[in-house]
Amino acid sequence: MDDLSAIPLYDHHCHALRRPQAPLEAAVFRRHFSESSDPGMLAHLPQTLFLRRGLRDLAALLGCEASEEALLAARELPSPELHLRRLIEAAKIDVMLVDTGLHGGQNYALDELRELLPCALHEVLRIEALAERLIAESHSFAQLEERFRAELARARERGVVALKSIAAYRGGLHVVPRRREEAAAAFPGLRETARRYGRVRLAERTLLDYLLRLALEAAAAQELPVQFHVGLGDDDVDLRTGGPLELRALLQDEALRGTTFVLLHCWPYAREAGYLANLYSHVYVDLSLTIPFTAHGGATAIREALELAPTSKLLLSTDAFTIPELFYLGARYCRENLARALTALHAEGWLAAHELETIARQLLHDNAAELYRA
Repeated sequence: MDDLSAIPLYDHHCHALRRPQAPLEAAVFRRHFSESSDPGMLAHLPQTLFLRRGLRDLAALLGCEASEEALLAARELPSPELHLRRLIEAAKIDVMLVDTGLHGGQNYALDELRELLPCALHEVLRIEALAERLIAESHSFAQLEERFRAELARARERGVVALKSIAAYRGGLHVVPRRREEAAAAFPGLRETARRYGRVRLAERTLLDYLLRLALEAAAAQELPVQFHVGLGDDDVDLRTGGPLELRALLQDEALRGTTFVLLHCWPYAREAGYLANLYSHVYVDLSLTIPFTAHGGATAIREALELAPTSKLLLSTDAFTIPELFYLGARYCRENLARALTALHAEGWLAAHELETIARQLLHDNAAELYRA
């Protein structure tokens, strides 16, 4: 199984693209190929396998030399909109589910992207971003809670197809039951921070855990899947507290059995995520960011997840953000790593030849289409 390019990608986990600004400098371009915020890493990023290979593949697509300088020049030749559309078309993405909570003011709005891109787009609502906005706008905890519940209750009605949590970046995935009184006591300090600085970062776990529980209940009522970042991600995540097994109390909670959990990223926890998808019917596994950031490790992650996860519960996506190059490379390496994994599993006798294309379509498109119903 060598070429999966005929199968469109249902990109169920990605972010909005940034509006055109000044031409990209090499240092800015490189930052998109790592989750590190350490300025000292800029000198080392060209030595990563992801960026080495990515430059060659982008150069082949754009018809230029495989160097940062040539690539940055080539991307400025067409208009930014034409460059964007060209790469998304080359990625063969037919649906994007866009998390609008990342760099919102700098990015295209969804309606603008719908005019620019040759694919369907739907919104994924980031729970923490909604909470932070409402904390800044609310004068009391009662008002915050009322508005939070109301906005979540209208999510499906206004076109949201999934919720998403970045709790892993805000203290980990061990979510503790909280009393309303505890959450209310945490509100004044956060409200004062928002008043003083114009914004707030919700890392106070008492309030976060309380609001997250409300969001999970709202998602169950509307049959909205809830995505959770797991493992690899922004460099403020602690991998010791960001593993999927930390979610087990939520997964076993009978009151939340109607909530579908989608575990995103999952490196280095592909096996653990696959284990949970094997135990619980309402758990799905995604390997975005693992592919493409871990280079040749993507095929290994797919094989590890499939040690236990049913093929009907594994999804692939790009987790691309800001620049269209990441969408193209993410989609390409999803297909390449999947082809390698399935070919090896067939050679080892675990899959029959007639099963390969069906499974490839499941992971690239059909599982997500069935799960999100959009």
